Amino acid sequence: MAAKKRRRKKQARRQSWWQRTPGWVWMLSAGIILALVGLGVGGQSGRAASSIDPSSPVLVAQGQTIYTETCAVCHGAEGEGLVGPALNGSAHSWHHMDNQLRSVVRDGIPNSEMPPHGEHLTAQEIDAVLSYIKSWWTPEQRRMQRTGRHPMG
Repeated sequence: MAAKKRRRKKQARRQSWWQRTPGWVWMLSAGIILALVGLGVGGQSGRAASSIDPSSPVLVAQGQTIYTETCAVCHGAEGEGLVGPALNGSAHSWHHMDNQLRSVVRDGIPNSEMPPHGEHLTAQEIDAVLSYIKSWWTPEQRRMQRTGRHPMG
């Protein structure tokens, strides 16, 4: 009996850590990784799932209201740019992916005139504003923005 235990211990020492890890730990880890990738936390693979679509009239209307109250003072009533850059497609805003645009609206840009709005706008309201902004862009600009392929990219 004691010899059997010694053999098992010796074999266990020869196995690497990944061989000794129980299967349920691997399954749990894989599930967490897949969930993070699906949410777009892991980088670019979550882009398509989190794409902001300007084709919803309700979302665009909500975004227009929020934009008028929150953004127009700096970016202009038609997104033409005043203190802040133009957002109407005449400048580079469509060169940025949705997650970058969300981050700028939510967190602002340090050492610039762009304040953070995440304290008073929900994630859904930020998406509504971005839907409204995207409604100004041409279909080609929206396609290039969605794929990340544009002349300056």
